[in-house]
Amino acid sequence: MLASVATFVGGAVFSVYDGVHTLVRGEELGDPLVSYIVLGVAFLLEGYPLRTGLRQVRDEAARLGAPVGHYLRRTPDTAVKAVVMEDSAALVGLLLAAGGLLGGQLTGSGVWDGIASVLIGLLLVYVAWVLGRSNAQLLIGRPVTRSMREGIREELLSVPHIIDVLELTTLIQGPAEILIAAKVDFRDASTAEQIEWACEEAEEQLRERYPSVRRVYLDPTPGLRQRKRGPV
Repeated sequence: MLASVATFVGGAVFSVYDGVHTLVRGEELGDPLVSYIVLGVAFLLEGYPLRTGLRQVRDEAARLGAPVGHYLRRTPDTAVKAVVMEDSAALVGLLLAAGGLLGGQLTGSGVWDGIASVLIGLLLVYVAWVLGRSNAQLLIGRPVTRSMREGIREELLSVPHIIDVLELTTLIQGPAEILIAAKVDFRDASTAEQIEWACEEAEEQLRERYPSVRRVYLDPTPGLRQRKRGPV
């Protein structure tokens, strides 16, 4: 949240202000060679960490069997998302700056540099909004994806003695920490020992399928028909 608000919004305000100032008052064009060299070096320096971040994203997405784009949008690891988005925004910003220089060099007008500066500012605002929203969702508590919820329900129903999942609550608590709480209906004939075994088995199966699962709480709850019938 601090990175989103302070770094990106601050940079966006400065960039937009500089762009508007250039568009209103104009700008004298100098030799763009030094600027091109600086932009080229910056592009190389920003490209290497982006490559490392994308490699990590691809490896994690492959491990979870998810598309790279989907993983990047939904991952609770905000550090990885921040690195990829920061470096991607930096590279796009450098390309926009180079385009502004080239436009000014071809036309002899500083308008192109001003337009590029305003576009860079808008890009920074967008990155700040995406990162801020992701962090805010995790701060207030975000459930797992619908497909993962269905997988969790499927695993619970595959455990012997469990016949229904009445309620299912999930919560992402960290980059690799998921909490699962569920009200489950056990067979009426199941003994206390069998119910204890089923709870342990369900937790083991969930952790095997989803390594990020850290806590599993199962609440034995009678189903609707049993509640209508009442205690025996």
